[in-house]
Amino acid sequence: MGRCIFVKWMIRVDMEGLTGIVSMEQVIPGGSEYHVGLQMLGHDLQAVLDGLLQGEEDEVWLYDIHFFGRNVDLSRLESRVKAICGKPDYNKSNGAFVDASFDGVILLGLHAKSETPGALLHHNYEHDIRSMKVNGLSVGEIGLEALMAGESGVPLVLVTADSEGCKEAEALLPGTLTVCVKQSLGNASALCYPPAITGPKLRAAAKSCASVAAQLKPYVIEGPIELEMAFYDGPLLQRLRGNEFTDQTASDTFIFTGSNVVDAWEKYLKAKV
Repeated sequence: MGRCIFVKWMIRVDMEGLTGIVSMEQVIPGGSEYHVGLQMLGHDLQAVLDGLLQGEEDEVWLYDIHFFGRNVDLSRLESRVKAICGKPDYNKSNGAFVDASFDGVILLGLHAKSETPGALLHHNYEHDIRSMKVNGLSVGEIGLEALMAGESGVPLVLVTADSEGCKEAEALLPGTLTVCVKQSLGNASALCYPPAITGPKLRAAAKSCASVAAQLKPYVIEGPIELEMAFYDGPLLQRLRGNEFTDQTASDTFIFTGSNVVDAWEKYLKAKV
């Protein structure tokens, strides 16, 4: 009997943790080597899609979380794939664009949180953010995305990243699949595996997602939520000071509260404008 189970996935697309990427010049739109980043994004994304889309009715949604959210080449996507471009804000009404209809979330091309020793291109969404804590738990982008998906009852199934990003995911979320596409050697250097190696690894891990997702529980921290965020000195910190949405606890630290993580994150997004 043939496979007949319909599966729906959400992929959050980032770029710093892609195959071969070691410099922000390769991932910043307009950067001197941005074309390299786009090439590697196309490679890694296609490998994961090849592994995920095992049935004619399977479906993938992409949400481009990198910079302006305009990095995915729509002309290369097949009909079973939809893309959310332009980086619309997560909020309570859209639930970070994940709901119970999804079987799992994949984080493609992620990286370790800010100030991780020895990590490649480490940061927390924006390079101004020094640290993030959810009810006292230190998280980066991997942890925060897992929590927001978990609030909709959806597990984080696969993370593709550099070695330190993978270690972060494995420590926080035992059982979640990881694919290491390069070994970090510092903030701007890595031992990079070529596409001939990373492609098959990404494809095989993605193909395993359906069976793994069934064994994973969504990652959840019960509310109410306190999202504590500390910032490096700069324009973003200056904008946040005195903002009506913020509760400042130190010269560089603010707490955003909410009934859940999406609620607290929405308050930060409003405050930083």
